[in-house]
Amino acid sequence: MQYIHVVNGDVAGTTLRQALAQAARPDPVVVLRDDLAVGPIADIDSTGLIRSGFWQRVAPHSDIDFAAEMRQALDQFQALRRDDMEVAIWHGQSASDQLMLRRVVFHLYQTPQRINEVAMDLRELETPTHGSLTAIGMYSAARLARRFSTIAPVSVLRLGRLGYEWQQNVKENADVRLWKGNTLVPAAYHTVDDVILERAPAEWTPAAQVVGSVMGAIEGLLASDWFVFWRCRELVSTGQLVLRGNPEALDTCEIRRNSLGDDDA
Repeated sequence: MQYIHVVNGDVAGTTLRQALAQAARPDPVVVLRDDLAVGPIADIDSTGLIRSGFWQRVAPHSDIDFAAEMRQALDQFQALRRDDMEVAIWHGQSASDQLMLRRVVFHLYQTPQRINEVAMDLRELETPTHGSLTAIGMYSAARLARRFSTIAPVSVLRLGRLGYEWQQNVKENADVRLWKGNTLVPAAYHTVDDVILERAPAEWTPAAQVVGSVMGAIEGLLASDWFVFWRCRELVSTGQLVLRGNPEALDTCEIRRNSLGDDDA
């Protein structure tokens, strides 16, 4: 059977296309790019203006048109609804993947019989990881190719729960959404900030090194370097961290903790 495969993130999309090519399958792939685990999502299924504004603050010097990205995602959902092909949603055990699953289910609620899933878990990872979180982009194409035969329909009961959980997360509109104990847990930005401050060195250290040490250390979140670096800049603005160099470029600046009364930036 042919499916429309839905996946979260460009890396995952590329790997899944490679897996399809290996299996000589002509199935199309829909790539959703938004990291739904972080930032406001209250208007994500309507105007997307608040959501795109958030990403503009996170990556102010990116050449990405975030408002256009929001509109493109809604266009992708509209196209999925119009199609009559079976849909296979690929997801790992991470907040971003799990939220993507719930959002797709919510948008396809009128055609529940078309919805299928492939749920990847930690045991299938070929490269060892320190945490328990996984995303489809972490798996090899060969590993994904083995799972085409396991695509399975989602029960009506589960679909109802997933769609409801998407609506609840949108309504709650937390700063951050974590994946803990197979449950989405709302959290505030300070959850991330506390980890940054714990790991921030007393001496000048390349910002990329600090950010890299934080990305995998936030319980329940596979954080991107974009997001962590933005939180670092926010902590600089409140005087808790000090930054020197070009604050617009992660690779060309250094960060350290701010000592009491220290104004050396």
